[in-house]
Amino acid sequence: MLEKREILLDFEGTKLTVSISLPDDSAGGFWVNTGIRLENEYIHYEDEMKIPVDEIDEWVTTASRLLAGAYKQEYTLSFGAMGFAVDFYPHTENGMEVSREERRNNDCVMAIRLLMRTADKTSFLGGVYTFLVHRKDVARFAAEMRDALDFFYGRFAKTSGKYLFVGVSPLGYQNCSYWYLDESKTVKKGEYVWVRMGRRNTEQIVTVDRVRYCDENTSPFPPENVKRVLRKATQEEINELNK
Repeated sequence: MLEKREILLDFEGTKLTVSISLPDDSAGGFWVNTGIRLENEYIHYEDEMKIPVDEIDEWVTTASRLLAGAYKQEYTLSFGAMGFAVDFYPHTENGMEVSREERRNNDCVMAIRLLMRTADKTSFLGGVYTFLVHRKDVARFAAEMRDALDFFYGRFAKTSGKYLFVGVSPLGYQNCSYWYLDESKTVKKGEYVWVRMGRRNTEQIVTVDRVRYCDENTSPFPPENVKRVLRKATQEEINELNK
């Protein structure tokens, strides 16, 4: 077994640990062992299952987008194989939608709902345990899990492929992973590029958080349907951003 990475969350005396590691039979690094451990004065529960790495990647990306104010309403991810789901709650005012800027600057919540399984994993125990994670710890979780994913991806990283996808974020945010196709195959992590973003296709400069060489079967989206990088930002444009 290769190295395991763990992220510990602590809320009012209850500790939740999420871990990932590569299975011994991992093929191409597209699966990870994902573990959940819940502990407090009354409960000690553990579970682990091999699931697609893209599902963990989506969890981290969704958490990052929550922090960036991308969601106006509750958003849910379900991990049915492991019996848990994650709800993402943006900031609202008495349940009413607020501006994206207000969502970015106020608290938000990631609620992890565990439907606990029996030791032999053949059935579920009664009830659902909900663990709440607020903005500061959502940010820490996303950063630490992203580091762990990058560590494991690095063991199987490709430096060539038919397509180069880049994951970008709006300025001031990280790891939102809005995927674009770089037809020049020259863009690198940490660079600034121009893209058309959002429903209105607004042209803007964004930061490149990730690069991934892909073929048709490993690309995050069908290449024919994804938006393209327009061009790299010039040094003058970058200097203007940093003033």
